[in-house]
Amino acid sequence: MDAASLVYTLCFLQRGEQILMLHRRRPPNQGLWNGIGGRIEPGETPRQSMLREIREESGYALQEVHFAGVLTWEGFEIPPGGLYIFTAQAPAGDPVANDEGELAWKDRAWVFSSPEVVSNIHRFGPCVVRGDALLEHHFVYRDGEILAYRCYDLPEEFLRGLLV
Repeated sequence: MDAASLVYTLCFLQRGEQILMLHRRRPPNQGLWNGIGGRIEPGETPRQSMLREIREESGYALQEVHFAGVLTWEGFEIPPGGLYIFTAQAPAGDPVANDEGELAWKDRAWVFSSPEVVSNIHRFGPCVVRGDALLEHHFVYRDGEILAYRCYDLPEEFLRGLLV
């Protein structure tokens, strides 16, 4: 994993047994449900980016998110790369509409099994939401299908650099 290739963020915003999901209007993953997230802007840390994306896409002004791992890919509909995964507890109130897609609270069981959800979430999502070890979740795709999925421990130097 090359930290320079990690240019996106993704968050599973939770409330009880539900996760706030976004039905994407645009590629990548157009027409599928995904967590909240987006591109890291120049000068932002991954955490700052995640807090901004949550505010822009849901209207929730959170103060804290929890780093939960890294997702990387190759052979997907966009060039090889990766994202930082976060989890957070949602405050009270309803999310606000946005231009990215429809927002809806979905049961965890549905999120981790429905064909309407980005398929890699079925593999890495449960351990991320449970708070398991911080891992790199790596996916290899061909023609939109997952060919391989592997997990790797995140190097200590990576974690030190991220968590300072």
